[in-house]
Amino acid sequence: MTKPFTYASREEIAVVLNTIEGTIPTDLMGHVYINSPCGTVNNPPPQPEDQPDGKHNSEYGEMLFNGDAMLFRFDMNEPGKLSVQSSLLKTPCYYADYATRYGTSYHAEGKYFRGMGLARTSEYLGSRNQLNTALNLFKFASDEHTRVTVNFDAGRFYEVDASTMILKTPIGTNEEWLSEFPPALEYTFPLTLSTAHPSFDPVTKELFTVNYGKSASNLAFEARTLTQGILHEKELVEAYIKKLYDDLEKRKLKGCAVPGFILELLSFLSSNKPAKNTDGTLEPFDVDGALQNAEQNYRDVFGMENVVYLLRWTGTGKLDKWRVVDKNGQNLYIAQCMHQTNFSKDYIVLVDSSVKFTLDIMFSVPFPNQPWLDELLRWITSKTMLPETPLYIINRASLQTGVETVTAQSFTAPLETVHYSMDYDNPNNHITLHTSHNTASCAAEWIRPYDTLAIDRTQAAYKNTVGLMTCGEMDIGRIGKFVVDGETGIIIEQFIVHSKGFEGDIVQNVKAHTWAVGLNTYRDILSADKVVPRIRKNYWQSYGLDKRMLTHFIWSLYYDYKNRIIDADKLLDYTKQGVPFCLLRQDTDTMKIDEDYWLFTMNENLRSLQFVPRNRANGIPEGVDVDMDGYILCTMVIGPPNLPPDINDYRREVWLFDAAALHKGPVCKLAHPSLQFAFTIHSAWSPDCASSPTTYHVPVKPDYDWVINKFSNIEKKAWMEQFMTEHVYPNFDKTV
Repeated sequence: MTKPFTYASREEIAVVLNTIEGTIPTDLMGHVYINSPCGTVNNPPPQPEDQPDGKHNSEYGEMLFNGDAMLFRFDMNEPGKLSVQSSLLKTPCYYADYATRYGTSYHAEGKYFRGMGLARTSEYLGSRNQLNTALNLFKFASDEHTRVTVNFDAGRFYEVDASTMILKTPIGTNEEWLSEFPPALEYTFPLTLSTAHPSFDPVTKELFTVNYGKSASNLAFEARTLTQGILHEKELVEAYIKKLYDDLEKRKLKGCAVPGFILELLSFLSSNKPAKNTDGTLEPFDVDGALQNAEQNYRDVFGMENVVYLLRWTGTGKLDKWRVVDKNGQNLYIAQCMHQTNFSKDYIVLVDSSVKFTLDIMFSVPFPNQPWLDELLRWITSKTMLPETPLYIINRASLQTGVETVTAQSFTAPLETVHYSMDYDNPNNHITLHTSHNTASCAAEWIRPYDTLAIDRTQAAYKNTVGLMTCGEMDIGRIGKFVVDGETGIIIEQFIVHSKGFEGDIVQNVKAHTWAVGLNTYRDILSADKVVPRIRKNYWQSYGLDKRMLTHFIWSLYYDYKNRIIDADKLLDYTKQGVPFCLLRQDTDTMKIDEDYWLFTMNENLRSLQFVPRNRANGIPEGVDVDMDGYILCTMVIGPPNLPPDINDYRREVWLFDAAALHKGPVCKLAHPSLQFAFTIHSAWSPDCASSPTTYHVPVKPDYDWVINKFSNIEKKAWMEQFMTEHVYPNFDKTV
């Protein structure tokens, strides 16, 4: 069954997939979990421009990732059969969101959640923990079966029942986690900055994560970077600024329902209004000066601070917690976000990931009737990612009970990094990291309704791509390997490779490439039973170049990219020609990426990839490389090959590749009319999926009563108690 490009069903399913090509291998085993977003309580994606009653849909234009979590589990224990089950993950804030959905009296009163770029927040209730990004496997010494967590960058992580895929409990109480929101706002559902990738060590049976805070000025403006977009659009921005002041004077913007911080920003801009010349024209507008004034006003007003805590959970009791400081004893400053954690035998490595979490990605279409104003706000607030990646090393031996702080040794990778894998072995204190570099391509950006294409700025972005992550990167991606001294942070060796996949300037005879390097997988990645002493064979996806995905905004924002290899104008020509997705295997010793790969055709969109080991009842035969002895399961969204604009004729499939012979193509393709996803993300393979009886449990009512009891506003406190009792608590903990 075909659906729109960005469509995702919110219906839970339990079906057997149909084989549409090839044969299902008989030596598959285990279960693959894949996390994904599936829209909001109001609509599945793609979000319509208008609600059924004809009113504008405020969620139109929001990022596809900003939605509830649909968790999929692909079961492969019956020979010749592959089935899938899905579950919509329902946190307490989900039920609050559902109770205040469009059409309710709460919504009419303004007490509802709305999209805010990468977040979904309410000015009365707080922030949604959508759990839609990643998952992790763990197994403590007393556990018989593998257990599963689901994770989100802006919320506590939860354990989910491996069998039923129903949420069991958050890990840690609200009291144990630092909220990013200042207490004065009195939000029931706190914004908790964490990581989508906690780390579990199967040897020591420890599960690590982070909880960090950003000062108000850091969160809103990120002082380390400068506004870049206006450099190439000065005339456009100045014209929009003039129109802004004209409309403000004529009160055309009065009554717009927009987040408060945007109105504050407009107020700051207004206070910096340039003087008029004698002929009525405006003096050149000092955008950076206005933003600096706004930042100074925000700084430390709310009592928010830059701080990072490392958390450890061992299955029972409270979380262990350490404040992480640098060698000078100062709190760490996270400019962007902490999307991932990772570890080796003796060290934990934290990262300031190349995913922005600042003002410019906290709104989408605040002024639906003035798209020029939406575009103006984006131009004057948008900043590039840092062109390098700060990382922080913590010696695990320093994590002692009773100690409140630990010192991190820092080092900097010379390119942007979101994801990185690590060898477990660290001989002579040498840590080995395997890195993907999303150069000049920010995973926090998405295609807006008012965007135009880079290849033709008069051409509006295609409607069926609105909300998709902007994957049209502005330089060639790279794959890296770094060997770092864990005690000093000195980079001992570094290897960085890239390939555009073709010779000359004509895109033809394309081979393995690194355009927009994305997710990776390898045998025993995220295993709850085994560590990987040394990663030898690493499987990567590369997005390629797609003219639909590179917008003029991104083109301008990253035109002067610091680490550029490919000339920007030449890159634009390559994008116009198009380069398809690629699945490749990398040898980490030689760093070669072309020993085995599969090149897809244009508009065969590879979403997730996961290594699935072969079922070897009698052990692995001699001469078989264990690191390639399995399959790569891929989720696919497939459309017409000639990329026609706004054709909503896409099908969802699951492809299986032989991990030792990618070049032979998929060994089978499977699908089912009920299996409908838009953008699956992170995945994990588990040998089992049984429920695990545990004593650890955070009951919902006491957990949120603790938050509400701290409210000083008596009226709001009473309202929230009644609201939670009526709409949230009945869905949990019937006995408390």
